Amino acid sequence: MIKTKLCKHSKSPTEALRKKCVQLAKRIARALANYTCEYCGKKEPQVRTHGSHIYSEGVHLSMSADVDNILCLCATHHMAAGMWNRADHWSWHNSPAEAMEWFKENYPERYETLKLRARENKMCDLKFWQDKWVELNNKYKGISGNWTIQIFKGLSKNN
Repeated sequence: MIKTKLCKHSKSPTEALRKKCVQLAKRIARALANYTCEYCGKKEPQVRTHGSHIYSEGVHLSMSADVDNILCLCATHHMAAGMWNRADHWSWHNSPAEAMEWFKENYPERYETLKLRARENKMCDLKFWQDKWVELNNKYKGISGNWTIQIFKGLSKNN
């Protein structure tokens, strides 16, 4: 049997732009939260923060770059790699039912808004993501000044 390497197919322009929008939305969500974990209150630089989707980006594609669908969580409360079996430890990905209950209790209006939006079925074509990119850039400029060049340079580094 001959082994061959799998070919990596390039992403479509639509998917590539969606990924950039998601990265920028995560940056905005973290900045709006002042780089503070919304669960425990710890801040950067003491902890590393992540942007974490409330409604899964794989299931709810049209919401994947919505800033209000992203929480700023410290690495521990986002992923908690290797700590999943500790009874005293909570993380967004390791305890999804408990995480959603916590979110519903702490952000009831946002929870209801996102729940309704999750039921919508939007067409996510290239035009959708181009419009989202402009919206996110305007939002980012509003909180950080004119950073468009830095956004393009830094997108591949950190979320």
